[in-house]
Amino acid sequence: MTFTQKLLIHGGAGTIPKELHKDYHRGAIEALKTGWEVMEHTSNSLSAVEASVQAMEDYPLFNAGYGSVMTEKGTIEMDALIVDGSNMRIGGLIGVSHVKNPISASKVILENLPHHLLFGLQAEEYLQTQGVELVPQETLITQRSRDRLTKYLVEKKSYGDYIEPSKDPERRGKYGTVGAVALDSQGRLSAATSTGGVLGKLPGRVGDTPLFGTGTYADDEIAVSATGIGEKIIEYVLAMKIKFYISQTQSAEVATKLALEEMKNKVEGYAGVIVMTKDFGFSAMKSTKDLVYAFKSQDGDTGDFLSEKK
Repeated sequence: MTFTQKLLIHGGAGTIPKELHKDYHRGAIEALKTGWEVMEHTSNSLSAVEASVQAMEDYPLFNAGYGSVMTEKGTIEMDALIVDGSNMRIGGLIGVSHVKNPISASKVILENLPHHLLFGLQAEEYLQTQGVELVPQETLITQRSRDRLTKYLVEKKSYGDYIEPSKDPERRGKYGTVGAVALDSQGRLSAATSTGGVLGKLPGRVGDTPLFGTGTYADDEIAVSATGIGEKIIEYVLAMKIKFYISQTQSAEVATKLALEEMKNKVEGYAGVIVMTKDFGFSAMKSTKDLVYAFKSQDGDTGDFLSEKK
């Protein structure tokens, strides 16, 4: 059986300043184009999601790779996970600071190790043995990231360790984690997610992105990539809840809507999420104000959206 190839990507959810809408939209469209070219050439969902996420890691506005947000100590610690749903192969990184494209480095782990996750300096040392070039941390930090950290540290003095979103939209209002899900002609589903984490986070903090089944998941029925407040996504186990609701509703859209609403009510968590299935459609939804996403299908369907509606 031949399946219609589909690729769906996201570039973060939250509240995006209006003056940046066009730039975020442009980055998402460019990433979709990059991933789709790989999909057409290889008919391989894993390669397509890797290429899409890598393009967003290279785009300075997204919170992944080049452009990652900074910890309270002025460093960057990036997390990523990539999953081949056809055989449940998994590769991921936690807290790396010198890897230009964490998603491609995660694929190296997926392809070469029996382990699923590596972290920090030990991960970087292993990647070097596999030919992955390490780069100075400073080359991955944009001036915008530096400015945002400065603003956060000033506001932290006024508001304390936790700053209400309404008082600090730059810190908590935009969750720029990037991700992609895809279905190829052979019916293989894949998912990939990459992030710099939370602006001003405590060094060593780990969010949902590299934790299989929370913000990133794929098997032979469903692929999920999420963005939002990582602690809340972990508490609710978002990806697995969507999988459960799909089994009950036979609809990706209905399942995603139910899960996001339940997460908001149960743990006061907000997120954006993209979902691809083999048999029950796909969805791109959010409980935040905005969600950057883009979609393309082999049958000619396309879509992209930067929503300002609740």
